[in-house]
Amino acid sequence: MANGDIETAVQGWRAIAKTVGWSLRSAYRRRDELREAGVVFYRKTGRPPKKAVFHFPSRLKDWIARKSAAGEKI
Repeated sequence: MANGDIETAVQGWRAIAKTVGWSLRSAYRRRDELREAGVVFYRKTGRPPKKAVFHFPSRLKDWIARKSAAGEKI
């Protein structure tokens, strides 16, 4: 991402799964790991407020690169 560009957060587990190449179920299974790594975050949206998951694609790709560099399977 170039300096000064603003990245938009993407909503939903399907988007996360698609970005990584996982099934939706795999994304759900790894949600705690992703949250602890700071890749995903939750926000209350709508009326009545519901908890929704968001991620920044650049953070997700950085996390994948770190895991791969450490020799861990994604």
